[in-house]
Amino acid sequence: MRHLLLWTLLFLMVASSCRKNDNSNFPVVQVDEYIYLNNPENLNLGFPGGWVYHQGGYKGLFIVRRFINFDLNDFAAFDRGCPEHFDESCGTLEVADDDIFAICPCGGEKYLLFDGSPGDGASLSMHQYGHSFNGNTVHVFD
Repeated sequence: MRHLLLWTLLFLMVASSCRKNDNSNFPVVQVDEYIYLNNPENLNLGFPGGWVYHQGGYKGLFIVRRFINFDLNDFAAFDRGCPEHFDESCGTLEVADDDIFAICPCGGEKYLLFDGSPGDGASLSMHQYGHSFNGNTVHVFD
């Protein structure tokens, strides 16, 4: 009986630490944006790892072309609002020179641009929006 209790407690501790970081306090805004890959402003989205800033969202958007499971049609859309400081004037994320991280100017928190997960100094994930891709256009929506 004692072992069962210990295993149950251990399981609950591990399971609770595996939760994805929640940014449920992030402002909800209407998003309905179209990003056209043939537009010269979006040239960086022509290859995996490319990204662009775009209007919309709470403080603007990052559109990222990923390459998960060798899928060239894999994109992601994140809000530029810093999850830790979204309500502060300094809370707009900027892409670092390495094109790998987004950095919050308020506290220097880093977020992986590829999937929005928290990096150095961050505890919350970037706010991600839904999207679809039809061959030439990425549609970002809430």
